[in-house]
Amino acid sequence: MPLSYNIFMLIDRLLSKITRSILERLNVNRGPLNLNSRRGAFHKCWGHVFTNHLHGDYVEFGVYRGDSLIESIEAFLEFKKWLLEEAVSPEQWRAKQAQSSPLNDKIMFHGLDTFQGIPANDEHNFTFSEGDFYAAKSVVENRLKKHFTNGITTHLYEGSFESTGVSLKKTLFNRKISIANIDCDLESSAMCALNIIEEFLQIGSIIMFDDYNAFSANNNKGERAAFSKFREKSRFVYEPYFPYQYVGQAFLTVEAKPD
Repeated sequence: MPLSYNIFMLIDRLLSKITRSILERLNVNRGPLNLNSRRGAFHKCWGHVFTNHLHGDYVEFGVYRGDSLIESIEAFLEFKKWLLEEAVSPEQWRAKQAQSSPLNDKIMFHGLDTFQGIPANDEHNFTFSEGDFYAAKSVVENRLKKHFTNGITTHLYEGSFESTGVSLKKTLFNRKISIANIDCDLESSAMCALNIIEEFLQIGSIIMFDDYNAFSANNNKGERAAFSKFREKSRFVYEPYFPYQYVGQAFLTVEAKPD
């Protein structure tokens, strides 16, 4: 990884922490709600989860170096802090709501990746070539240990989605998903990810596609193609939630289809 990239990421994270510290001291708790960045997207998603007290785990397909996984956990912790503050509010109704929230129960974070880069594929796009986005699992593990020492439960699954999906399903037994982040670029990978998570979705679950409009927004390529085919057979109805960054798109699970 080029040194310039590491320096850029370090500066970006440092500035983010300084900004959050200033906002906290000014008692500004709305966060980056209107930012079109990935951080703004996670803030909006976790804001939806906490506003609706929707209990469920976070699952990410395509971890790379762990940037988005870390940003999601950071956004979650901001709202968790808000919930804890609400629980001791002098306004009894606020305290009662916070104390009764299912979000007081443990939320787990799951990340799935081959940790070998993008697999061989026939998508014919040079930006998603075999071996691109390679990062070792140990890189992510070390970054998670460095950033979070406060009891956050994370599970990293190494291997193809077909194999690690079995382990994920065992870990998610009797649990639900609140946010699924599909960041695996290719149609086949995205379709596999969607099939794995469907049984754990619930009304209100968010599905994020980091590269939904990649391949020049071609409906027959990548995550767009996978989600289009998935929606036809899914037991749920989905609606667009919001776009983010340059090619990302989030969707809400809004209704169960009649049997």
